[in-house]
Amino acid sequence: METNVDLTMSGIIIAGAFGFLLGLSAHDIAVQGLSDDRPLRPFQGVCPQCGHNRGWFHVRCPNCDRVIQREPVIALTTSLMAAAMFHLIGLDWLLVPYFGFLTLTAALIVTDLEEFRIVDRLNLAGTAILAVLLTVLALLAGEPAALLRGLGGAAAYFFGAMLMFIVARGRGFGAGDVKLAPVLGLFTTFISWGTLGWAVFATAMIGGVIAFAMVIAGAAKMKTELPYGPPMILGAWLAIVLAAIGTFPISS
Repeated sequence: METNVDLTMSGIIIAGAFGFLLGLSAHDIAVQGLSDDRPLRPFQGVCPQCGHNRGWFHVRCPNCDRVIQREPVIALTTSLMAAAMFHLIGLDWLLVPYFGFLTLTAALIVTDLEEFRIVDRLNLAGTAILAVLLTVLALLAGEPAALLRGLGGAAAYFFGAMLMFIVARGRGFGAGDVKLAPVLGLFTTFISWGTLGWAVFATAMIGGVIAFAMVIAGAAKMKTELPYGPPMILGAWLAIVLAAIGTFPISS
């Protein structure tokens, strides 16, 4: 029993360390993805202010003097998420698409915060690749029911987001958010329908808290449009964490 616990803890630690690297990679991919003609090459320590390849061993950009700010926060967050995913899934090939999902969504948080847009170049291609990868590995793992549930969740979240887009008339909830919904629905509902439900609920709560806090702090006015992609992603992440720690039952 102690050996199994030790192996699990070792796996969680290793997954967390790998998740830290995924966060750094996601930040680079995000900054590069904002330029349509720039190749996607992670681990270059790209400065989001001037685009210079600073390198990760430089705290300050030698070109524009910008100091590293959000990069370690993103990396630490993805580190915790990777550990939670390992705890939920275990040492399984299905971790590969989930780590890909983590990298993609972390990058999209950066692009939405940076330029208020979910970059199609990253989102559409990344969603397609991850969907195919998850499909293949789920079938090989003998999980067709989970796959069908995930595809159903992707469709449900997409049509729900489309309805919100129509009702909001594009104000505060853009087309990019609609195109983000399928990948969030796929990877949360693959776990369970409850995970998707918690993701939607957490998204509403996180979005409301952020908007209220910014208004109180004077950083936004009541009619200011805030990016909704980050709350959607953080809501999905939180739901996966809740599933990992057993907050709600998961159907087998």
